[in-house]
Amino acid sequence: MVIEIDDSGWGDLIGGVVIVLRRVETNEKYSDEIPLELFKEPEFKYKAYLRYTTRIILDGLDALKVPKTEAIHICTGYVFEHAKDTLRELGYKITEVKIVGMTQDLAERTFIESLMDKGIGEFHEIASMRSFNGFLAWVKDDLESREKYVKTGWKNWKKHRDT
Repeated sequence: MVIEIDDSGWGDLIGGVVIVLRRVETNEKYSDEIPLELFKEPEFKYKAYLRYTTRIILDGLDALKVPKTEAIHICTGYVFEHAKDTLRELGYKITEVKIVGMTQDLAERTFIESLMDKGIGEFHEIASMRSFNGFLAWVKDDLESREKYVKTGWKNWKKHRDT
């Protein structure tokens, strides 16, 4: 059995970051979201999102009843740095890999659904504008009411906000 762990939303201007765990052989899944607030000051400078990622993964491993003997394939992304160290310390067997296929698709879909839940738009609208420039244009169309959805801790936002 193999557990795959992936994220979606890390590089996106808006929304939080979704973390998903999926047992490949049975398609059992667990997901949760790092709240957008952790990507805004003052929380952003303390990198609280790294500890939150670890909490989500540990909760997911508990929910899926993952024994320490089960292989865990975890995405190579930065958001997992703290989690990888913690999992190793706890005795889990992890391998860093590029996650593709069903788990990646699940993460992407779950992220878009999280934006839908925030009232940002319908699935096809969000998917079609999903890029830094697409989200930037959407936010700037109504900056006053949409800036609340932005990861304002990112340097890219500070650089592009007033251009």
